[in-house]
Amino acid sequence: MKPKISVAIPVYNDAKRLERTLKSLQEQTFKDFEMIVVDDCSPDNSFEVAKRYTSMALRQKKNGGPAKARNRAILKARGDIIAFTDSDVVVTKNWLKTIVETFGKNPKVGVLMGNTKIRPAGYIGDSISELGFPGGANAGFENLWRVDKNGFTDHITSCNFAARRSVFDKYGGFDESFPLAGGEDPELSLRLFKKGIKIKYCPDILVYHDARTSLCSFWKWGVYRGRSNYYFKQRVKDVGGFIKLRRGQRRSLTSVLQRNMM
Repeated sequence: MKPKISVAIPVYNDAKRLERTLKSLQEQTFKDFEMIVVDDCSPDNSFEVAKRYTSMALRQKKNGGPAKARNRAILKARGDIIAFTDSDVVVTKNWLKTIVETFGKNPKVGVLMGNTKIRPAGYIGDSISELGFPGGANAGFENLWRVDKNGFTDHITSCNFAARRSVFDKYGGFDESFPLAGGEDPELSLRLFKKGIKIKYCPDILVYHDARTSLCSFWKWGVYRGRSNYYFKQRVKDVGGFIKLRRGQRRSLTSVLQRNMM
């Protein structure tokens, strides 16, 4: 009998944190789901860890990036809903339950975007979290991305979202021309939004992401995301609206930081 939800998790060289993610999935209050872990040819024992938690542990023959790994999970998924998270994330106990209930209450919604928080991690970690990395983090998704009065948005972040299987069947999955993480989720967002797919932001679909606790790691991440943005601009030629939106995000974020400092 097929499960209600398939949970897709790409992983690369992150065995220790992956185990923590999979344990948090085992503790879900909603039990009718399957876990699909796609190891992107890791040099560590990520694949071995995945096999201890799920019979649907898959290993790529060569490293191809998270977009390709997620698409393989989509092809293997049996659920009517496919939820996505990452190996550096801990999902809350009602994560899947809230996804199912929210889709049930919103039959015309094709995609749900969740809320990402970061636990206290010292001065540097907390400061980086307030900048909104990743997924809005402690700055708040709604302060970085457009969310209308009814809760609809045009953006998803791959560490915490869910979609009806029918959306992928009709419009396809992630663009595998992205070799790095960071550009494939906004590209998918824009593509689905332009097709009229309703994306609803639901703050109760909550996960906790690891903090970046050093300036060095944040700098390296910034360089990595810069490379991802390059691929995004190559793939999405008309980025004028996207850039305008990011400028609006910075203004919103400045307001948030000023409020927090008062």
